[in-house]
Amino acid sequence: MALTRVQCIQYALDRPGVLTVLPGVRGMADLEDILAYVDATPAERDYAALAEMAPQSREARCVYCNHCQPCPAGLKIGTINKYYDLACLGDEMAAEHYRNLELHAGDCVGCGHCDSRCPFGVEQSARMAEIAEHFGM
Repeated sequence: MALTRVQCIQYALDRPGVLTVLPGVRGMADLEDILAYVDATPAERDYAALAEMAPQSREARCVYCNHCQPCPAGLKIGTINKYYDLACLGDEMAAEHYRNLELHAGDCVGCGHCDSRCPFGVEQSARMAEIAEHFGM
């Protein structure tokens, strides 16, 4: 199953360090397809179908899709994961952005709501504990 252009743009924007996407345009039809992203609903941007295509033996990894939301504690789980992954790669700006968040991984109550909603099999409640230990908050 092929993803739509809207889904592909959302997937690319959710990658660590990606701030913008510049798709190629061959004509007006391409431009109209790409601009549809602006008015797309969350359901149209949803690329969870990728989980069904991924090999099951693959390690569960957060792809910042936010299917785990809403968090009962109010955590921005995808953003926390993204900043953590970037910080582990040595990005000090990402670490600073994490520190400036209103709520941190240490504020996780471990309810497991996010674990049951993740289409990629990530145990976010355990990952929040790991992230809190890494940042000390």
